[in-house]
Amino acid sequence: MVLLYFSYLIIVANILIFSVGYVANIAFIGLFFGGLTAIGTDPIILILGALLGAGLVAKPYKFSVIYLWLGAMFLTMLVHVVLGTTKVMVDVVKFDVLLIISALIIIITSFFRPLIIEMTEDFDKNVK
Repeated sequence: MVLLYFSYLIIVANILIFSVGYVANIAFIGLFFGGLTAIGTDPIILILGALLGAGLVAKPYKFSVIYLWLGAMFLTMLVHVVLGTTKVMVDVVKFDVLLIISALIIIITSFFRPLIIEMTEDFDKNVK
């Protein structure tokens, strides 16, 4: 449940930052969210973020929020080495994109959790 709240926090914080940057006409926020859009459509980042989110949903741990944070940090370092980025700001944007994609996967799967529980209960009854 804490992981779901943290996922909502990630999405809401990004929306608030974007809103304040848009209203105040801050160029840096526009550049940052342009980078989010550009890097967020990279297939490597999309797949890694989806795998991170799906992994945390499939196997819930006690410290899932810490694992989400560390997983996004590790994947950012991995993509940094694989793609050979030279700018720190690009890595910050990659980290944020990985958190956003993972958070969206966690939020979307939370809507289907009651259906999944119901389906597995029916499956368990049929197996026994």
